[in-house]
Amino acid sequence: MNLVDSWQTLTPHYAPLLPSAQSLVWARHLLWSLALAALGLLWASRLDRAPALRRWLPWGLALWAWVPGPWGVSYWLALSFQIPSLTSGFLAAAVLLQGMTSPPKPLTAPGAKPATWTALWSLAAVGVGMALMLDTFAVFAVAMYRWGFTPTALALVWAFALLPFVVSGTSALRQAGVGSLCAALLVFTLTRWPSGNVWDAVLDPWLWLLALGSVLRRLWRHR
Repeated sequence: MNLVDSWQTLTPHYAPLLPSAQSLVWARHLLWSLALAALGLLWASRLDRAPALRRWLPWGLALWAWVPGPWGVSYWLALSFQIPSLTSGFLAAAVLLQGMTSPPKPLTAPGAKPATWTALWSLAAVGVGMALMLDTFAVFAVAMYRWGFTPTALALVWAFALLPFVVSGTSALRQAGVGSLCAALLVFTLTRWPSGNVWDAVLDPWLWLLALGSVLRRLWRHR
């Protein structure tokens, strides 16, 4: 059995489970509102002399993302960038929850020793993102993106997400990204947001760039 035959065994031909059209609209507004609010909070937290802006800017951006039609910012962002991944949405929610009680902190503090699972998540995100980017040019003999519609891909990603809890127990939740990935997979399993493809649920281009920057920064520090 060659590689293509083995791949077809793992990717049976059937109609994939997809989210409803109406729920997809709700997912677009919700995920963009979380992402924009978190970005607004992180930017406004640097303005020590503008406490009112730091307080109201995230809420204003979040409400703007819920405006329907061309007057809403999510309409134009979706035309260019589709929808943020569920992992990005939960990471943004974590930033917002932390920022309600104290100034938001970066996911990995500068100069701090990188957490084991956070570093592993970053490397995995970079590798999967590179593979999906090459897949768009039909570099591989098999279609990796199409495989994301199958239960096999979902099961493997679930196994990868639960690995920290098998090794480290509940202490793995202290590291950035571990809980967000599991929460994203749980929502995807129940709703198939945002596209019915598990790769779109756990990764998006902006999250891939963030992970790539994190890996390159750590490599530079080691040098």
